[in-house]
Amino acid sequence: MSYITPRPDIRRAPTTPAQRRDWRAHHGRSDNAFMNLSAAFTLEGPLDEGALRRAVDRLVARHEALRTEFRTDGDLLWQHVLPATAEHLPSLTTEDLADDALDPDQAERRWAAAVADRSFDLEAGPPARFALARTGPERAILCVVLHHIICDQTSVRIALRDLAALYTAEITSAPAELPELPVQFPDYAHWWHERSTTGGFDRNLAHWARSLADAPAVTPLPVTPSQDRHATTYTTPLPHHSADRLARAAAEARTTPYVLLLSAFGGALADLTGAREHLVECGYANRLSAPLWEGVGRFSNNLVLRVPTDPGAGTREQLAATHRAAMTAFAHARVSLDAVNEAALLDRQYVPNPESAVAFQLIDGFTDLLPLPGVVAEQHPTAAGSILDLLSVMVERNGSRLTLRTTYCPSLLSTTWIEDLARRFLDRLDALVADVEHDRTAEATA
Repeated sequence: MSYITPRPDIRRAPTTPAQRRDWRAHHGRSDNAFMNLSAAFTLEGPLDEGALRRAVDRLVARHEALRTEFRTDGDLLWQHVLPATAEHLPSLTTEDLADDALDPDQAERRWAAAVADRSFDLEAGPPARFALARTGPERAILCVVLHHIICDQTSVRIALRDLAALYTAEITSAPAELPELPVQFPDYAHWWHERSTTGGFDRNLAHWARSLADAPAVTPLPVTPSQDRHATTYTTPLPHHSADRLARAAAEARTTPYVLLLSAFGGALADLTGAREHLVECGYANRLSAPLWEGVGRFSNNLVLRVPTDPGAGTREQLAATHRAAMTAFAHARVSLDAVNEAALLDRQYVPNPESAVAFQLIDGFTDLLPLPGVVAEQHPTAAGSILDLLSVMVERNGSRLTLRTTYCPSLLSTTWIEDLARRFLDRLDALVADVEHDRTAEATA
């Protein structure tokens, strides 16, 4: 990936298959705020609003993705990068909620939900939003909302990290300690387009054509048909596990923490459905060189894993089968599911089916990502809004703490079934980690 170079046309670049999928998904539904990725924080202390506004402006100037707009030209979708001096770039908006008649906590929750769940017009400008609401003399809430077409989960973390560094620089009149950006996301998109049109990904495409040719068409979940897509999130901590313990167990089993968690999730699905295989969507970071790790953009690829889920398999057998499936998929992860669909290699399109799509992720949360001088920043929960997938399950890692967040539509899946799935997942994970640790103890005492 080090051979990615700045594109010839600095103002325009092709889009990636993932971006084109996001564009279609966004325009396919009226309640399209499900494509928003957001983070909110309560801020306690003497916040310098002017410094924060200048920091947002510098953040937008630093990352081309935050000043990118999208235009169609015939059947083609292009991304156009606006100059850092352009008018109408995303900037900090402010609002005063101090006189709101509601309870301050309720007012903050209502305001954050409204900001996070407000849609973007992708043709009207860069789809990024930075909003601040004052709720007291030294209390405010900050909400950062970025459309998925310009970012991924890692990008939100990078944007928050950079925003904190730029605010600190404004307060201290010192240079911001941030890495250089030799290439940016539009450069990556240009490289991907050039490589794909010259056959550079043919081997990966062929793998996915073979792998998915006989995959099951649906995930057998107990769905009640409904047009309602309003979502809620069931949240529970992983009480017996820390991120460190999970990492140690994964290392002992010669796999990754994600695969270990996915194995427990696959086993829980098998317990409830009796199916011997499930299609599970996941995101792949797709940042395989150091420069790309520092940029904001839609780098992540969505993949579909064929997770074997034999209801009669033991925990270690389930883990071994899941590891093989995941490692094979990740070895070909440079090509996303969207690229496979565009290549028309299969009889059907593997797009998120609102009646059957299941996603499982291990993500890093946003806690401690906004260290502002003299201000205490605490992550503020945002509402789930609407959902595209039938079921989206995430294990969120904040420091050593792990939390299970299951987002679903109650009109489609019952809350009782979701709670049962979560309980079985935790039971499977407990058993799997205990088996790994038992084997380690047995080897040490042998």
